[in-house]
Amino acid sequence: MYFFLPVTMAKLRRRTGHARWLFYLTPESLPSFPGVSPIGYKYKSTSSKEMEPQASFSQLPSLSLKSIMRSTIAAAASLALLAGAAPSPKYVKPDGTRFELDGKPFYFAGTNCYWCSFTANMSDVEIAFDGASKAGLNVIRTWGFNEVNVTRVPGGLPDYGGEGAGPTQIYYQSWDKGKPTINYGDNGLKHFDKVVALAEKKGIKLVVALTNNWADYGGMDVYNVNLGGQYHDSFFVEPKIKAAFKNYVQAVVSRYRKSPAIFSWQLANEPRCGADAKRNLPRGPSCNPVVVNQWMDEISRFIKKIDGSHMISTGEEGFFNFPGDPDWAYNGADGTDFYANTELPAVSYGTFHAYPDWWSKTPQWVLNFTAQHGIAQKKIGKPVVWEEYGWMTPEARLQNLGIVSNYTRLQAIGPWQKAVLENKLAGDQFWQLGISNLSFGRSTNDGFTIFLDDPEAKTLVYDHVKEVNAQNRK
Repeated sequence: MYFFLPVTMAKLRRRTGHARWLFYLTPESLPSFPGVSPIGYKYKSTSSKEMEPQASFSQLPSLSLKSIMRSTIAAAASLALLAGAAPSPKYVKPDGTRFELDGKPFYFAGTNCYWCSFTANMSDVEIAFDGASKAGLNVIRTWGFNEVNVTRVPGGLPDYGGEGAGPTQIYYQSWDKGKPTINYGDNGLKHFDKVVALAEKKGIKLVVALTNNWADYGGMDVYNVNLGGQYHDSFFVEPKIKAAFKNYVQAVVSRYRKSPAIFSWQLANEPRCGADAKRNLPRGPSCNPVVVNQWMDEISRFIKKIDGSHMISTGEEGFFNFPGDPDWAYNGADGTDFYANTELPAVSYGTFHAYPDWWSKTPQWVLNFTAQHGIAQKKIGKPVVWEEYGWMTPEARLQNLGIVSNYTRLQAIGPWQKAVLENKLAGDQFWQLGISNLSFGRSTNDGFTIFLDDPEAKTLVYDHVKEVNAQNRK
């Protein structure tokens, strides 16, 4: 690595016809290195980056051009050595239809742990990361958001606060009468600093979603209700709302843009035209796949300008837009277009989710849905990750849906995971990570959670990880 070190000449005086010049490094454009100060300058204090001349011209000794240049070259060489000694961060990159890390294939089986980012007790976060790492789950998706609406009207929308993970002391942005305030404190981004640092230490990569389509932990409609958005999809089109979101994105992305723990920045969790009919604002009459696609294009390009090193993903559920198809998941009804969104220039890879319990679909339907994304991966030429999937436990299905299924988790999820391998998908992440030995007991269980000490985890987690990782050795 080479550095150009800018210098400034100051003519001091002439003696016996020989010019004397002072060369010193220009501090404004000098790259900073720990413990290294620019020649001829000193720091005012350890906390300030302002510099002052170490001595006035009249106090400096008269030096020849040759001796000054020798000193400058020596300093440049020392800085180059220091820079060369620091290893370059290892970022995951797309390589055709797969990922690569450090020049090697990087197929992965990961998981989701949204609560890992705002669990106040860092010992619990470490237990979760250790459990995931031991199981080989080296990519974890988590929330890089948590909105607090100070002026929320009781019973008003969005209706949030009763999420499965329970109340938390950690939040990243608060709203008060239309004014957002990013929380940089110990219970805000300083806490997320610790989460990211811990992930770096454990060798875990984080997919960081930047807002939520749904009411849980605030999401899009907190922006809408504070800034005059009439509909849920106002978030995608209103300039004032987009500007506020960009302000938050700027704060988060720029803060961690050099961290090797970041796998990708994710535009949102499951962005679409509408949301929950009871807990969110209604869908507007003009929203369609083009509206959402244009928003994705704008925000992904914005992130790319801030951080050109890490990947960007949409976080969408992977619904297709084939006009005339009778299936709502294939005809663009929810306002998403997997092909158009994944083909956006700043989007690094495609994502899709599958919840047949909630979608009134069958396990076989999911196999077909997965195969279609395998086809899309080949056509688009970018990696595709199945980043959320789940099959309810019998107890949860009976409680939430009042029905019974003949399929066990092994019978439903097992073939799906085989389909991941058969379709050469770049990665998959089950929903969601379950840990039993936290300080308060078991982590949140929404009916889809797979606890690492469950008997079925041997097949659905440990064995699956080994099968996926085997692709990296071929």
